[in-house]
Amino acid sequence: MDIDALLHSVIRFSNFMTSRLIVAGVFFYVMTGFTDIGSTAEGFLPDMELINQVVANYQTIFDLLGVSDFALLFILFVFLTTIHIVHVGFDRVGAYLPPGIIPLRGWDAIEDLIHPAFEILRDARGTEHSEEENQRLYEFDKKLREIDAANEAAYREELEGVSTAFRIAKSFILFSLTVWIYAALTGAYRGDMILLLVILATSLLVALYAAFRIFRAHGLRIADLRQEVSSQFIGFARIWTPLDHQERVLRACVASKKLKSATFAVLVPVFGTLDSLVGEWRGWTRNKARRTGADR
Repeated sequence: MDIDALLHSVIRFSNFMTSRLIVAGVFFYVMTGFTDIGSTAEGFLPDMELINQVVANYQTIFDLLGVSDFALLFILFVFLTTIHIVHVGFDRVGAYLPPGIIPLRGWDAIEDLIHPAFEILRDARGTEHSEEENQRLYEFDKKLREIDAANEAAYREELEGVSTAFRIAKSFILFSLTVWIYAALTGAYRGDMILLLVILATSLLVALYAAFRIFRAHGLRIADLRQEVSSQFIGFARIWTPLDHQERVLRACVASKKLKSATFAVLVPVFGTLDSLVGEWRGWTRNKARRTGADR
């Protein structure tokens, strides 16, 4: 048995459940503020005596009904499914709340490097291009794409976690602000309204921190990719080109422009970004105007 893999799986499952319990717990706790349930609203956590009474009542009901183990498992399944649905709902809503973060594709980040470097490599062979040399360049290009894919995979797990935190934090900003405004206007909230402001402030801090982590992770991702690709080109040039072409490859590996590892954007369903939607709309209106003019 692979103990390291087992421990890693346990940690992943623990993080998986912890994040869902926190999101669903805060959501249901805020929503109970609209229901008069006694001492629950007095502090951040419900009164332990009330919890004990609820547990005892359910246990009595289960004993009287003779609930089977299957029924208890089904209740647990419904409970966990509800928690997961709440988590997924906040995640999906947050995905389209502005601002969204669009990362720079790895291949786009090295495009200013690979084209000049490949031209230098081709130029180094002069006018003689054998099938073997072309195949070698093709295999080298394929290796660079594999490096790009491996780089994406190396940062995927870290970026998935922090990106989820960013999306959920945006949802909680909207949720807590909406509940606070509704509670202030209607006076129907029986809980502590200061708690809603605390949730709002915490969500803002988490969103800012997560955005910083996302930009930093993408910056490291792009820097690692460019360094690895540059090393591959330099090593390839040393064994395949004369000295003057090696120096040209070294100069080509220097970034010709300052790259943004990620950018803020407004996301919309189907179209991806608001810019894409506007571009599609303008293209549609131009085509419509052109067809109208042709009909006349």
